Parts: sequence; structure tokens; C-alpha cells
Amino acid sequence: MDPIAELGLCFGIAVLLILLLQRFIREILRLWEQQNVNEVAPRILLPISTCPVCDGRLESHLMTRHLIVTHDMEVEKAAELVEVMRSEKAQSEE
Repeated sequence: MDPIAELGLCFGIAVLLILLLQRFIREILRLWEQQNVNEVAPRILLPISTCPVCDGRLESHLMTRHLIVTHDMEVEKAAELVEVMRSEKAQSEE
């Protein structure tokens, strides 16, 4: 075989091996970072609100649904009530 052809073939194989090694290292690092994120990630505490109708406590993002389903309130009225509750809470935090 021609020495230049051998050199080209060796160079091509070396480049492919380097690319495969780089891809393998990236994949290992991605999996390692993902594992660390899952272990260290703190639980997100959702804000809790008190229902103005039944004084029950539930997560704030569920309040509108609670008012509509549990207390048979109209959608518009429930949305207005939740908006008033949120604005009062925002004012009290300031």
C-alpha cells in the first residue's frame, strides 16, 4: 500500500476515534449532571391559600377549580374572587 494512503487512512481512523471518544465523554457528563440535578433539586413549596367559603386549605393554583367544583360557583365569580384574594395577598406582602 502507498505510504501516503496509509497515512491518510490512519489519520481518518484517528479522527473518527477522537470524535467517538468526545461523544462518549459528553454523554457520560450529561448523565452525571442529570443524576446530580435529580438528587440535589429541592422540592418546590407551593403557596397555600385558605378558601373563603369553607376555610379549607389548599394550594393557591387549585383555588379556582375548588370554588367551581366544590362550591358550585360560576366561573367568572370564582375567577374574580381568586383575583381579589391574590391582590390582597400581594398587598399584605408589601
